[in-house]
Amino acid sequence: VNMVAALICLSTIIGQAFSCENFSNQNGTKFSVQKFEEKLSIGTTLFMVVLLAVAACFISLGFGKIQALLYNLPVTLDSTFDAGGETSSGLIIANVLCQRTTMTTLLGSSSMVLQYGISGSYWYAVGGGIQLIFFAILSFLFKTKAPGAKTILQYIRIEYGKDVHIMFIVYFLFCNFIIFAGLLVDATKAINLIVENLMPEFSSMLLALLIGGYTIVGGLGGTFYVSYTNAILLFALIFIFQFNIFISPTQKYENIFNNMTYFYNILNCSKQEAIISNSNVLSFGTPKEWQFGVSNFFYFFGFTILDQGAWQGSVASKPASGVIGFIIGGLVWMSISIGLATSVGLVYTGMTTMQQSNILTEEQIDEGLVLPIVAQELLGTSGIYFILILILLAVMSTGSSQVIAISSIIVYDIYQPYIQPFVKNLPWNYCQLCLKALKRNYEEEKSNLCDCVRMKSCHECMTDENERILSKKQGNLVLPHYECILHKDFKVYQEKLLEFANWCVVITTIATVPIIWPLTSIANTFELNLTNIFIICGVFLNSGWMPMTVSIAWTQAKPTGLLYGCISGLIAGTLGWLITIIVQGEDITLNFAANQTAVLIGNVTSLLISLIVTIIVSKKFNNNEHQDSYEKKSLYIINPLTPWTEKYEVEFKSEQNERYIDLPKYSEIVNYFRKWKLASFIIPMVIALVLLIIVPVSLQTSGMTNIKFYVWICTTITWTFFATVMVVILPFVQQVMEVYKQRIKERI
Repeated sequence: VNMVAALICLSTIIGQAFSCENFSNQNGTKFSVQKFEEKLSIGTTLFMVVLLAVAACFISLGFGKIQALLYNLPVTLDSTFDAGGETSSGLIIANVLCQRTTMTTLLGSSSMVLQYGISGSYWYAVGGGIQLIFFAILSFLFKTKAPGAKTILQYIRIEYGKDVHIMFIVYFLFCNFIIFAGLLVDATKAINLIVENLMPEFSSMLLALLIGGYTIVGGLGGTFYVSYTNAILLFALIFIFQFNIFISPTQKYENIFNNMTYFYNILNCSKQEAIISNSNVLSFGTPKEWQFGVSNFFYFFGFTILDQGAWQGSVASKPASGVIGFIIGGLVWMSISIGLATSVGLVYTGMTTMQQSNILTEEQIDEGLVLPIVAQELLGTSGIYFILILILLAVMSTGSSQVIAISSIIVYDIYQPYIQPFVKNLPWNYCQLCLKALKRNYEEEKSNLCDCVRMKSCHECMTDENERILSKKQGNLVLPHYECILHKDFKVYQEKLLEFANWCVVITTIATVPIIWPLTSIANTFELNLTNIFIICGVFLNSGWMPMTVSIAWTQAKPTGLLYGCISGLIAGTLGWLITIIVQGEDITLNFAANQTAVLIGNVTSLLISLIVTIIVSKKFNNNEHQDSYEKKSLYIINPLTPWTEKYEVEFKSEQNERYIDLPKYSEIVNYFRKWKLASFIIPMVIALVLLIIVPVSLQTSGMTNIKFYVWICTTITWTFFATVMVVILPFVQQVMEVYKQRIKERI
């Protein structure tokens, strides 16, 4: 439908003479755009929040029912944080899209067109989305090296030890806090813009209600299904906007925006300047725009690789699904900025040109009012409702992913290893059940090796499970105690951890209210721009993402190298940022400290120094340990009740294995997924080449011709169409096929 719409747009050409002097409606009156004054009531907002929260809870509950009915999977600690570990690529795409969609994506990206011209939204999309595509490489490496890990930090702990583990815990929690706080602060400000007399503390409570309910009910798996539903609604709203711009506008804008020649001429009348900057609205690839794209490129890496929320997609899927999910998910996320923001930004520029005066002040544009004013003008009151829904959808998925991310780090990387381990001071290569060695070495005799059977093959566990199922059917509140001598204590331990995890989710969600409300109040009192503070924090985070990448991708990385790399990168990046501010010679204010040049230099310095020091120090401390044995350590991140090998019975033919510790060799895993390894490396490189070099160079111009303008608008609409298919149709088809295969399997 969108492609047909594009062809219709391109075919509508008016041959009449065009004048930049006077613009009038069809009835001859002068164009004017109504100021953004209409706001929603608190009661309406509360009703929509409650409605979405209840709907999300039911969807999340539906996930639990599907897992129980189709796969006979109970709710356990691991299933809460890995969603079963076999999530389809379609749901990963939807989750990647919704996790990364924030207030800046929806509201801020439209203003990029005003600041950097028609390429502003493109550079924002590519600069912020290419990391997700490259993340497919790390996802594959992580999933083949540590298939049983529930957080990336578990891999760090077993491979590099306690010191490096604790250091990266600090990095990750700081990153998740910045993302979560930034999301909620921006959401509070955005809601206050369109809701009348809404107090910050009340809006914080509404957001906590929206995030917490379904996250507690469904865990990570529930968030995937809710993200899929949110993605459908999100693209439905984007289509409504594009439909009302390019196909069926209101009578006021008849033959204006839906006529590409007339639209192009209007943009040419904007005095060849964007509303804020000196960039040409129709320019593509000026030095200032390149700098913006490069700055975004480096800025977003830290907030991707050091975000446990991003790694959850890898944890919840197999290697192939993760590769597909992150590559296509990155392209789909870009479509929001390229499709929606480009259209909205250009329409706003056209409206301003026709009115021959500014509609919004620079401050209002910075606050994100471009999309709301365009929505109100094109759709009336319903446009404001659409904006509120978009904001709430963004908060739901991104917020819940951060709650799950923080909770998983607390459970798996703080509480379980350091506060309440099942067995204290147990080496990584010893069984938690029998306390024997998991694999043979020079000091261990064969008789001292672990011989524990997996729960699936344990007859006593089957008896326990049948008795508990019968007790549940009889309506008993107190279930029979476990009798299996080997597994009973660890089962109880896992249940206690699950209770603790549920409380972590609750407390993390509730904690948003006393954190976000004071932040917002302090910012309003002292007139601080919290967004600029979050931007500056990116300089500090960028010292950690390169050592983290090296720890996964390079087998010769050493703990000392990672420690020195992070610390030196942090110091160098901070100094580079501060020196740049001082050299620029202006008054040092918060806004100036977050300027693009200073932040870019700080980010680049931070990542380069951290990379160089990590490699040099690792080389110096290299003890020539055998690489294959080194990489296999992380395969022993395993739950003795439900080992990760059970999810790979088809791939490695392990269904006949009795012991839970019968693992495939690392070389077997790499060999089985070798095609996906090549895909995870080659496809992101090709996409990066096309999006970062070929497209901008081929379109580089100081002012687009009407033909190039036609082609670019058609491209943005086609990109949106592709994204809609990937995020709406693909997950549904995969889920139906999965249900069908499971039914066939049960009949056999």
